[in-house]
Amino acid sequence: MGEVEIVESGSLNGLTVGWDQYGPRTRIMMLGARADRQALRNHGRTVAIEESAVAIFHRPRAERSEIEAQGLDHSVASFQFVDVAMADLGRWMQPLIGQGWTRAEVEIVPSDGAAFDDETWACFHHPAIPLPEKIPLTESPASMSRKAFVTHPGPILDEASDSAMEDLAASMVSEITQSTEEEVDVEPEQTEEEVEPEVEPEPEVKAEPIPMDEEDLPPVTEPQPESPLEAEMRQVISLLVAGGQEMGDIMEHPEFVEVSERAAAAGVDVWGMFVRLSEES
Repeated sequence: MGEVEIVESGSLNGLTVGWDQYGPRTRIMMLGARADRQALRNHGRTVAIEESAVAIFHRPRAERSEIEAQGLDHSVASFQFVDVAMADLGRWMQPLIGQGWTRAEVEIVPSDGAAFDDETWACFHHPAIPLPEKIPLTESPASMSRKAFVTHPGPILDEASDSAMEDLAASMVSEITQSTEEEVDVEPEQTEEEVEPEVEPEPEVKAEPIPMDEEDLPPVTEPQPESPLEAEMRQVISLLVAGGQEMGDIMEHPEFVEVSERAAAAGVDVWGMFVRLSEES
C-alpha cells in the first residue's frame, strides 16, 4: 500500500531481476542536497507509481578527492541511484522538477584502482548543486550493495506540499541564497584621503508623456482559459518530457495518443497545441 520497504543490503541489479518482464525500466542518478537525504528516502511515499522502484544511496569515501577535482563538493551532496519503470519516471520526478531540479547526463567513470566500463547516466540534480561532466566512483552504481529503499505501488501516503517537498524547497532557497551572498563583493571602506569630492547633481529633466487618443491604444486580448482536456494534454506532455521522452516521439506514446484522441473528438486543435507546447519546452 505505497510503503517504502527497507532492504538492509541490496543492489539495483540484484533486487530487480526479472522485473523487466512487466515493462521497460530505466535507471537514473539523483544528485540532491545532503540535507534532503531523509526526504529523498521517503520520496516514494509522495508519488503514485504503478510498478515497484528501487533506490540506493552512495556515500563517497576513497574517491572523494577525485570527485572534488571534478568541481563537486561531496560533503554537501547526496548520491542516489534509482531503478524505476519507464512509465513511472515522470511520476517519480515531477514533484522535484516542480521544485527546480533539472535533467542532464553525466559520465560515471572508475576511480583510481577501480575497474568497470564508463557509463552514461541520466541525472536529475538539485538546482543549487552543479553537475560535473564526470563522476569517478569505486564501482558501478548498478552493482553497489547498499541499504536499499523499495517503493511498492499504492496511493500517495504523504502529501508532497505538506512534508518532503517543503523541506526540499526550503533547503534549495537557503542554499541558493547562501551561494548568492558569497558571490557579492564587499567594497572596502574609503579613507579620508580617498573620499571623492561631491559633485553637484544635474537638474532633473522630467519627460512629458505623449498624449494618445483612445483609438490609438491596442486592444487588450483576454487570454482564453484552457479546457480540462487541454490541461490534461499539457500535463501528459510535461510528464513524458520529464521522463526523458523526446518531443518527436511523444505523439506515438500510448498516453499521449489516448488523451489526444479524446481531445480531438471534443474539437481541440491537437496539432496546434502540440506545436505550441513544443516551442515552449
